[in-house]
Amino acid sequence: MKLYPCIGVLVASLFSVNSMADWYEATGQAVIEQGDIDSARQAAIEDALKRAALFAGASLSSTQQLINGILQQEQLGVVSNAQIGKLQLLSESRHNNMLTVTLRADITPQLSSCSGNPYRKPVLLSRIQLQARKDAIYGDLFTLGEHSTVQLERHLRDYSPTATVSSLPQEMPLHYLVYPATEQLFSQGYQYVISARINDMSLGEKTSHFWQKDLKQRYFAIEVTLFDLFEQNTVYQQEYRTSASWPYKSHNTPASHSQAFWQMPYGSKVDKLLQIIATDMQQQLQCKPLLSAIKQVRKNEVMLDLGKLHGLQLGDELQLFQLQRHPTTPGVKRLLQSQLNLTITELTERNAWASTNKQELLQHIQPGDVVSVRKSSGY
Repeated sequence: MKLYPCIGVLVASLFSVNSMADWYEATGQAVIEQGDIDSARQAAIEDALKRAALFAGASLSSTQQLINGILQQEQLGVVSNAQIGKLQLLSESRHNNMLTVTLRADITPQLSSCSGNPYRKPVLLSRIQLQARKDAIYGDLFTLGEHSTVQLERHLRDYSPTATVSSLPQEMPLHYLVYPATEQLFSQGYQYVISARINDMSLGEKTSHFWQKDLKQRYFAIEVTLFDLFEQNTVYQQEYRTSASWPYKSHNTPASHSQAFWQMPYGSKVDKLLQIIATDMQQQLQCKPLLSAIKQVRKNEVMLDLGKLHGLQLGDELQLFQLQRHPTTPGVKRLLQSQLNLTITELTERNAWASTNKQELLQHIQPGDVVSVRKSSGY
C-alpha cells in the first residue's frame, strides 16, 4: 500500500483541533491528457480528497478569476477547517482516457457554527434551460441543457452532502416559483429549488497558435438560482462563465450525452464550472435549518416527510410552529412558535413520527403546520 503526503494546497492544517479524527474512503477521477498519467493521478487524488473532506465535515470554496467577464482560472479547495493526517492510496485503474483512484484519508474536521446542523435539506433540481439556442447549432448541442443537468446532479451528490437531491425532468423558470406552486412543492417535501439557464455558447476568435488554426474560442455562461420554497424568495443567484477551444470546422463533434464530449477541452471546462456550482450550493445550504410541513396528526403524534435519508435520528427534537395565513391573501403567512416539545420516536428512510414529552394531545396542531429539526443534546 502506497502512502501519499498531505496535499497542502487543498487542506490547511489547524493549530487546535476540536474533534476526533476518523478515516474516510472516497473515489476520484481525472482525464488523462496527452498521456500524462502522473498529472491525471494527482488530479484524481485531489478529487477523491475533496469528496472525503466534504463528508468529514469540511467545506469547499471556489476561487474564480474573471478577465473581461470570462472565467480564466478555476480552483476548488478545502478551506481551513480540517486537518489530514495520513492519505493511503487503495487502488488505481484506467479505462479508456479516464484514471480512477480510491483512497482512505485520516481527517479531523474542526467544529463550526453549523456542526449542530447535520441534516440534509431536500432540494429539487429542475432541468437546465437552454436560452442560447441559436448558439447550439455549432456542434448540434441542443440537448446540452438536459445533459448538463445530469452532470450537475452528479456533482451535487458528490460535493453537496448537506443536500438530498431530486431531479425534475422539465424546466422550472423563476416566474413559475410563485404561490401556490411554491406551497405545493413545499408540501411535497421539497425545501429548495435549483433553477438554471445557459445564456451563452457563442464562438469567439480563432486561437492565436498556428497549429490550432481549426480551433476557435467558445464561451459558456450559465445563470444559477437557489430558491427557498418556504420563504418564497431567492437566497442565491450567480452567473458563471468560462471558455475553451472548439473545433469549429468539424462536422463530427461528440454529442453532449457522451463521455467523449465531457473529455473535450470545452466539455471539461463546462464540467468544472458545474462542479464549482455544486460546491457553492453546499456553502449556501450547510447552515440552513431543516424544515418540514406536518403531514398527519394522530393524538399526541405528528408525521413528517423527513427520515433517515435527511440525517434524522431517534431522539432528535422538533421545534413546532403554527402557520397562520392572511384571510384574503393566502400566500402571506406568519409563524407562531408553539411551547410544545416534540421528539422523534419512529423513523423510516423517508418518514418520521414525533410525539410530545408529556403525552399531550395535539388538538390545536394541524397538517400544514411547520417543524424545524434540531439535534438533541442528549443524543
